[in-house]
Amino acid sequence: MVNRLENRQKEQQFIDFLKFRKLRKTPERFEILRMAIEFDGHFDVDLLYNSMEKKGYHVSRATIYNTLELLSECGIVRKLLFDTHQARFEIAEQTHSHLICTNCGDIIEIDLECIDKNIQAMQFNGFSPSYVSTCIYGVCSKCMEKRENCKK
Repeated sequence: MVNRLENRQKEQQFIDFLKFRKLRKTPERFEILRMAIEFDGHFDVDLLYNSMEKKGYHVSRATIYNTLELLSECGIVRKLLFDTHQARFEIAEQTHSHLICTNCGDIIEIDLECIDKNIQAMQFNGFSPSYVSTCIYGVCSKCMEKRENCKK
């Protein structure tokens, strides 16, 4: 889990971003930021919405989505578009790759530092990459085990 100093830094980064964009600093936006920081791994709007509802904090899905877009623009979260039609998010920390199970949808983070750094160092004419996310699709060990058990 992210420590308090990092949380304050992310909060200040968001405050600076909102001020620069001349947007309001609403309590809802900062509660969404706090809840997003608490997640360990990937999350989507529905998961964040349900977590906030469970804690008694009522905010619309649209507000959550719009705030996540702002958090993505200012570099606090990354918006990930895997092989699904629903965006997922994660706290933007270090570059890593993803193993994605095509059967159950599980996402496992792995370190392919040498590949990701080489891709990040590449020059693209007319394009400035902000981060690299390598996705490897396949079947996870749990799903492979289920398949093997069905064959028996």
